[in-house]
Amino acid sequence: MKKLFAPILFATISFNSQAQIAGNAVASGNINYNNPGYNSNPVDLSINSYSSNYSSLLEANVMINVKATSFTAIFSLTQIGETVESAESAMKARVELFKAMLKQSNHGAQYVFADPVSMVPTYEMELTEKKLSKTYNEIPSGFEIKKNVHITFGEQDQINDIVSVAAKAEVYDLVKVDYNVDNKDAILQQLRGEALAILIEKKKVLEQAGIYTRFTNVGEKHGSAFPMERYAQYVAYKTGTAPYQLASYQKNKPTPTVQYNYADKQKTIYYEKVSDKQFDKVMNPVVYEPMVQVYFSLKGQYVIYDPVKEKEDKAYNDKIKEFQLKEMELNIDLKRKQLNLPPAKPESVRTTTPKVKVQID
Repeated sequence: MKKLFAPILFATISFNSQAQIAGNAVASGNINYNNPGYNSNPVDLSINSYSSNYSSLLEANVMINVKATSFTAIFSLTQIGETVESAESAMKARVELFKAMLKQSNHGAQYVFADPVSMVPTYEMELTEKKLSKTYNEIPSGFEIKKNVHITFGEQDQINDIVSVAAKAEVYDLVKVDYNVDNKDAILQQLRGEALAILIEKKKVLEQAGIYTRFTNVGEKHGSAFPMERYAQYVAYKTGTAPYQLASYQKNKPTPTVQYNYADKQKTIYYEKVSDKQFDKVMNPVVYEPMVQVYFSLKGQYVIYDPVKEKEDKAYNDKIKEFQLKEMELNIDLKRKQLNLPPAKPESVRTTTPKVKVQID
């Protein structure tokens, strides 16, 4: 059986003092290619696009850019061994070395957690040769163990030192970096208050234009966009124009072919925040570094009414009710007379004589 060694994954990552933390998971897939008509993907603020209940509505959309309270970087480690014990022993030594170096360096790591991901057998091909044939048989060769090391830190630029420590510990695969926000409930409450104020202000503007509205239903939707979801990819280059080749056709001779070999173009990624254009108000609008963007949409369904006509209708209805009440009283008196009953005393005239208990010794 062949001697097995742990493979090492190299990734070249460039960071500065305001690093746009993404990780190899972002750089390797599911990101947008830039083109001349590219626009950043908007967030969905609709409550229910198929509901007719929100056809006549006012809406208020607000967003806030929030600096993360902490960050969690995830590094991936892979270890191969001939047996489970040897692979696990080597993996444990690598993880403990990484933890010890992070602790000694004091580069901002607040919490370190090793997460076992998988343990699978590995195989290799064994050749069996006979006189007239060759056969390749797949046989077990060892075991592969994968673990993720989660490192939580407080400041964004501390990722530079953590990556340096990881490289010294021969840990090279930075999978991703999560942005953590602790006080999301308070942020949503703040956004809800701002959206409600905007909604009421829009209602007042309509009233100034002579359109009076009354809300009959209110719905809300909120969400958040994390930096990992907002990285886009583009290729910055200008290619040369290939010369036009006119092929000449001659009898009994092959037609010449022209092949163009283009150079590989460098690709890069960049942080594309949610655009401000969708929102009535953006709190903390200036973004110096990738941030968590929390958005809130408040929609109010309304009906239009005429306050003058509504006042007249109310007075008319009150008068009708008064006439109806008079008619009911006259009908009751008529019934009493037909039954030879005494007329009903007004409620204010009715009195009750208290009973007096006299005790005689």
